[in-house]
Amino acid sequence: MDTSFRPFLKNKPLVGIFGNGLSGKGAAHLCEKLHLPYEIIDEQQHSQTPHFKRYGLCVFSPGFSPNHPWRREAQKANIPYVAELDFATSCFDNPIIAVTGTNGKTSVTEVLTQLLRNSDKEVLSVGNNGRVLSDVVADEKLSPNGIYICEVSSFQAQFLKFLHPTYTLWTNFAPDHLNWHGNLKDYFFAKYRLLERTKKTCFCGNSLGKAFRSFEIPSPAASVVFASPAEELNDWLQQFPLCFSQGQCENFALIRTFAQHLKIDEATVCRTLGEFQQPPHRLHCCRRIGEASFWNDSKGTNLHAVRAAVESLKDLPNLWWILGGGGKGEDLDGFIQTLNRYPVQTICLVGETGRELMQKASEFKANVIHAETLPKVFKHLPNNKAFTLVLSPGFTSWDQFKSFEERGELFEKLVRDYVPSSGG
Repeated sequence: MDTSFRPFLKNKPLVGIFGNGLSGKGAAHLCEKLHLPYEIIDEQQHSQTPHFKRYGLCVFSPGFSPNHPWRREAQKANIPYVAELDFATSCFDNPIIAVTGTNGKTSVTEVLTQLLRNSDKEVLSVGNNGRVLSDVVADEKLSPNGIYICEVSSFQAQFLKFLHPTYTLWTNFAPDHLNWHGNLKDYFFAKYRLLERTKKTCFCGNSLGKAFRSFEIPSPAASVVFASPAEELNDWLQQFPLCFSQGQCENFALIRTFAQHLKIDEATVCRTLGEFQQPPHRLHCCRRIGEASFWNDSKGTNLHAVRAAVESLKDLPNLWWILGGGGKGEDLDGFIQTLNRYPVQTICLVGETGRELMQKASEFKANVIHAETLPKVFKHLPNNKAFTLVLSPGFTSWDQFKSFEERGELFEKLVRDYVPSSGG
């Protein structure tokens, strides 16, 4: 195993790895396999000071913002600096299928992996499933003919210099991470960078057409194919148990379009979609008690996810919606306008943005309760009455939890422990 960055390291072989999370640890593992000395620098360890003059190459984890002073220092010192994905792809020639989008990346990545396996391909998924590309490459998990399916965030895509996917699938686009990217246009073009770097064909969810027109996109280097609208595939989609969710309908339509391009037979596509096990904390009913049902969509951390969830559940009785969490620079009015278009009866506000939204409570058509925390939501639930409680919060979990998984696990525990009151 070798890396095309070796010439940069001839005179200064030390690699500076910035960030000690999964990406940083994966890059370090790969350095060990390449017999390259490295140094990990993490912001949480304030005693560390980067010594840029010592580095022949800098590898940045995706959490470092575009204007982070360490990025500027590397550029000022004229040191090549790359994303962890670029560092990993410099060590192999395997084809890569990139998956990006505001929502649905993980689901699409996992379904594609199983679809290609069912088509007798050697394939491995990497990304937010805990398997960082550098880590997997270091362990030489695939033969030279194997395919990597790589979930790529906007943070990663923005700084790519060497990764060229064979195909790219872009699920959808909606406002998100605006506190990191600065504005909607920069967020869009961070993801669009993947399309510009794709060798063959890019496959986009049908809803992306609006974003392309909005930003007056010229034709990218690779061809773009838009998936058929999910509404046109309603009869076909009905055979899959997870298609009550608007988001999954769009994802399945995109996967079908890609499969047709690869000439994968319809029977294999249907078998794969039918076997699909949705990752935890995506929209699903976690318990029913009499006429009450409880839905966990803790992964729903933006307006697009809330829209998809409420569209999917709009016909259920007496909707109670849990909204709020940590903010990312969102337009709060968009959440108010969205929920006002649907028959939501009660909105329970939690977290940091819950406090901000409470100041606009009069603008909601629904009844508004400032619950503050998830446990307090359950104290307000109606007695002897059908209701549907939905955790699709629209914001991050970082104000009160370590992750959306922790938030979803607490919600499901509260649901398991919930005992309906016998009061009138």
